Amino acid sequence: MIKEAVDIKGKDDNTERVLVCITSQANSERLIDMAAETADMLNGELHILHVQRGDSIFNNSDTPRIINELCQYGGKKGGSIHFYCDEDIAECIGKFVFEKHITRIVIGQPPKCDINDTEGLKNAANKVLRCVRGNVEVIVVPRSQTEKCAHICLKTDFN
Repeated sequence: MIKEAVDIKGKDDNTERVLVCITSQANSERLIDMAAETADMLNGELHILHVQRGDSIFNNSDTPRIINELCQYGGKKGGSIHFYCDEDIAECIGKFVFEKHITRIVIGQPPKCDINDTEGLKNAANKVLRCVRGNVEVIVVPRSQTEKCAHICLKTDFN
């Protein structure tokens, strides 16, 4: 078991915790920017999470460089950076949200989902949040920089 370097208080302390889920692509900087802005606005914590499918975060030759750049960028924004390897990325993210008492999540627009399709976005988010209890706001950042972000409030008390 890996012990986190960051001390996370219990969920009853009313601290806002903003999570941004990134991939090993340079455009993840936009997601980090949105999450950092949200965390600053709420005077909350910023957590940056990358989950790589499999057992290594270095599955292609560019990954170490991109990950290093994103770590440096996220660190400058005040974020705590977390990397995991898992076969089920959605479940790993959901467990992280639950265990760290995350209150808001910033994600990129899913590939096959229109940014204005609220139900489609909710369904995509529910795949990740199926093991979370409580309320979580999901901020979906569109692929196009000219479109506005979608904000989805989910009640995640699934049985």
